[in-house]
Amino acid sequence: MTMRGTHARGRAAVHLAASIALACLAGAAVAQIHPDVKTGKAIAEKLCVGCHIVGAEAAGATVSSDVPSFEQIANVPDQTAKSIAGAIVIPHPPMPQIQLTREEIGDVAAYILSLKK
Repeated sequence: MTMRGTHARGRAAVHLAASIALACLAGAAVAQIHPDVKTGKAIAEKLCVGCHIVGAEAAGATVSSDVPSFEQIANVPDQTAKSIAGAIVIPHPPMPQIQLTREEIGDVAAYILSLKK
């Protein structure tokens, strides 16, 4: 076996492990029995308004046009609570790492999905 083949398999194993970990984290984040939309909205209004429009309307917020509103996120085709939770658990730049419990992540994801048109 060549070193190149070993390296490629090692990389594939790392990618697979990372994908499984993300799926488990995202699944656990929304695994609560009854996510609370009202609590999710309160969390979003406290932590997310600096970058996102969190309500159905802008309400005078001045955020970058490059940052999607929660309503836009909710209306992404095939959007799920798991995919939203995954974006919170493992954020993409420039989104900051936010420390939330699994229940809070589930609440925020439920709130975002409640804005779906």
